[in-house]
Amino acid sequence: MDLIARIAPFFAIIAAGAVAARLGLLGPRLGSWLSAYTFWIGFPALLIRWLGDAPAPQASQGLAMGLYGLTMTLLLLGAWAAARRMGLAKETAAGLPMVAGLGNTAFLGAPLAVAVLGDGVRAQAAALVAIDFILLMGLAVAILQTGTAAVSLLGALRRVLANPTVLGAACGLALSAAQTRLPGPADQLLTWLALTASPVALIALGGLIGREGGWPRRQDQGPLALALVLKLMLAPLLVWLVLGAAAVAPELRATATLLAACPTAVNVFIQTRNIGVFARGAAEAVIAGTVLSAISLTLIAHFLA
Repeated sequence: MDLIARIAPFFAIIAAGAVAARLGLLGPRLGSWLSAYTFWIGFPALLIRWLGDAPAPQASQGLAMGLYGLTMTLLLLGAWAAARRMGLAKETAAGLPMVAGLGNTAFLGAPLAVAVLGDGVRAQAAALVAIDFILLMGLAVAILQTGTAAVSLLGALRRVLANPTVLGAACGLALSAAQTRLPGPADQLLTWLALTASPVALIALGGLIGREGGWPRRQDQGPLALALVLKLMLAPLLVWLVLGAAAVAPELRATATLLAACPTAVNVFIQTRNIGVFARGAAEAVIAGTVLSAISLTLIAHFLA
């Protein structure tokens, strides 16, 4: 029931955006503005606030964090290789790794891990979120940009350094490590901006669904199914097995597995929308993955608890 309570507002806001689009109140231009705001301001502020307030992880957890990052990186690269080998369109092959590898760990996974496993996993969950939004997001954004014309992987990697989501996560991690906060007025402004990130992104997502709507196109169904299997099933299974083989502490192993099982993050839609690659596919994966995760995450959470 805790999971259902967490995702219900998610769908309510998406529905509001879809209705607004159907009524002609949320056109493509306004949707682009909302996406741009979330990309440049909302999500970076959220990650600085959330990661900056989290306890710093312990050095003894380094092995588990490294194995989690390595496992998810290999999954992301494997999804890219599989998409290219299957002969999928260039844009689809570039977007699939991000859809399959970046989960809703900040909004859903970390709070759920604390609810299921206890407040003691808060620092561990924050460190895993930092890995997702610095290492995995950076690599996924680089691959995503290869779906645009005349962009090499090396050139895309250089442009990752300027990605506001990656920079926001890095700033938040630095504040956490230093155990400090911004001066009063700046700290309050950051809090206000952080609160806008998820609702604005979900309204933009709902607007896209409302304008284009309908069942996934035939050419999108195969990649969508592959992304869902990788994200909801294979990712948590691999993390569970790898961390188990390394004899990682059960509590940390369970936290990493739960976060790996999270559905595709709404930030993935914002990233694809901003770059102009695979935005519709990402939107479909966010919606379908979140619906299915009500079942898969509940089962996994019960197993881990």
